[in-house]
Amino acid sequence: MAARRRRTGVEWVGGVITMPAYVSGEGEPYRPDVLLWMGADGVILGSVVARPDELLGQASASLQEAIDRPQAGRAHRPTRIRVASRELAETLRAGHPGIELVCAPTPEIDAVLAAMRAKLAADNESEPSYLSPEVGPEAMARLFRAAAALFRAKPWHTVPSGQSLLSVTIEKLGMKDAVMSVIGQMGQSAGLILFSGVEDFEAYLAADEARMRGEDAPIPAHFALHFERGAEHPAALREEIAEHRWEVAAADAYPSLLALDADLIARPPTAQDVTIAEAVALALPELLREEKALLAAWEGGEVVSRTLTVRTHIGDVEVTLRAPCERETADYRPPYDLLADFAELARGDGEVDRDACEPLERELLRRFAASPEAKAATEVSLCRLLMDLAAEHFGATIATLRGAELQELVFELIPRHVSIDPPAASWIIEDSRAFFTFLGRELGLPQADACLRVLAGDAAQRLEAALSDMSKFSMAKSLFMGGREAGFDMDSSEGIAGWMRVVQSQPLPSPGAPRRPVDRVARPPRKRAARKPRKKGR
Repeated sequence: MAARRRRTGVEWVGGVITMPAYVSGEGEPYRPDVLLWMGADGVILGSVVARPDELLGQASASLQEAIDRPQAGRAHRPTRIRVASRELAETLRAGHPGIELVCAPTPEIDAVLAAMRAKLAADNESEPSYLSPEVGPEAMARLFRAAAALFRAKPWHTVPSGQSLLSVTIEKLGMKDAVMSVIGQMGQSAGLILFSGVEDFEAYLAADEARMRGEDAPIPAHFALHFERGAEHPAALREEIAEHRWEVAAADAYPSLLALDADLIARPPTAQDVTIAEAVALALPELLREEKALLAAWEGGEVVSRTLTVRTHIGDVEVTLRAPCERETADYRPPYDLLADFAELARGDGEVDRDACEPLERELLRRFAASPEAKAATEVSLCRLLMDLAAEHFGATIATLRGAELQELVFELIPRHVSIDPPAASWIIEDSRAFFTFLGRELGLPQADACLRVLAGDAAQRLEAALSDMSKFSMAKSLFMGGREAGFDMDSSEGIAGWMRVVQSQPLPSPGAPRRPVDRVARPPRKRAARKPRKKGR
């Protein structure tokens, strides 16, 4: 009979949901928790809102309040309560020994949370603002100034990819070995993303891949400083920028701070977030002056670690930047048989899997950077350019690229697609010779001698002549080089737009017909010996 009474008794459902919005103005922004009590018919009978660390202490009293004075009129006293949290169940048993407590799923509570998310999204019509009770106009002005300097430095033109990571430590602001990814290498979504560690960054990549496959995957919490076009920026924020006369570097350089938690709920940036963003934006351009050392570090060379003192709105702050981050300098190296693995990737339908090539190229360039031949090289990253062009045009890897293909690559493809000044020809030839000498000596590349013959004799003079011949330029390169020679900043949207207005009624130099749209701009090292010709940046 007792079992029958339990089955036919009155069941309530209880549960905690975390509000899909942040409360600010009371110290650190936080998402409040709500404890709900629901009847069997889905009517909410009671609730209490509190900070996450305060809710359990109020649970028993909240249940008693709902029993004595239900929010929805009269309700039968529960004989059984179902909750999903074991901790909540234990707390309620102690305060209500006469009620059966069952720990089981509570989909009714999940449905309330889903409805609350939808309603908040529909009702969210408040105008955005950079300012908050914690962050005033002066602090924001200093952040804008630092962000403008960062945008002009264009770190995404130096850092090879979003997976070329740096670690960030700012002890004064409580940040230790955070991981920073620089994005924007493809001309979109430029900025910086900060994660608590490498594990969160890897989880972020995995989640992104899963979502591209249409799968739902949790994204770890992260913090970003990113830039977007003014036309895409909320009108209220543009008006706020204009009112305070905050500095913006370009029409596509409107900065935004974005702090997302693991539920992809944005929280208002705190004063500490603003200071961290300002400090990193000031420190990173200083580190980028050591471009050659950084590129070598990401390719397996010597670690670059610098502690820089920057002046922020709260005073001097020390920022330690390290490339690569700690995880990437482990002693373990994969046991690649490089030539065999590269050759295997070149077999098949004529397309080289660039993702599969990435770890092999990293290992190859790590070994090259540590070789005696690399000491005479100006920039290890040239080797990546050679491998990219070989894959895109010939379906070849460095293990299968033949001398005749290298001839076409150097003297036709580079002049056609790579935006670089003619005096850089000697630099390209010298570094290519160093690379193929290393490949022959270290790996026994069979065609190394044939490739070196392509690069011998007057190769530098021939390449310089080809780089000077505008009839070889693709259309995109013609536009880019013409604008740069005319004094326009072709790294900014304003410079490009200004140059386009000038050339609209003028004929362009006759371009060669490109086989594929792979036009690119060679990236220069910041420092090199005086005898090396200077080549411009992207």
